[in-house]
Amino acid sequence: MAKIKLFRSDLEKHISNQLFEISTDSLNLDNIQVVDDTLSCTLSVEHAPNGYRVHGSLGVTFIEKCDRCLTRIDEILESSLNLILTDNEALLNDENMDVIHFSDSEEFIDLSPIIHDLILIEEPVKRLCNETCKGLCPNCGANQNESQCNCGPREVESIWGHLKDLKHKNLE
Repeated sequence: MAKIKLFRSDLEKHISNQLFEISTDSLNLDNIQVVDDTLSCTLSVEHAPNGYRVHGSLGVTFIEKCDRCLTRIDEILESSLNLILTDNEALLNDENMDVIHFSDSEEFIDLSPIIHDLILIEEPVKRLCNETCKGLCPNCGANQNESQCNCGPREVESIWGHLKDLKHKNLE
């Protein structure tokens, strides 16, 4: 996996809104598909007590399929990144902050695992082309957003039907 590195010299320069184009191949995202196999990350760095603050935004466009009709949808994600790089033990143990250990002897910080996790956390669980998606016909598989099939309503057998029959027999 390729590394997304910020060198100490970059941290010292206080980079501001620097754009990074990152190949998704370098992030090992398994089955997640991204438009053009790249994502963009804009980062800024400033001094913080006992270290550095790295903040910015992450932009990625997922290639998904609607969970109801299987139509391709491109879903845009914008997420923010806000980290403190420090070797201060008090800050490292603070659960309310995103803090990464970064000692004075280290020459760079690898942001690949952080960006990888951020993408996995932000990936949508439910994917819909629109809120009123009608889905596929359970009989013939036609996309009901594009055309109406002639299957008509289908009678669904209830899994509780046999219990209802028992209840009615016991009442008689």
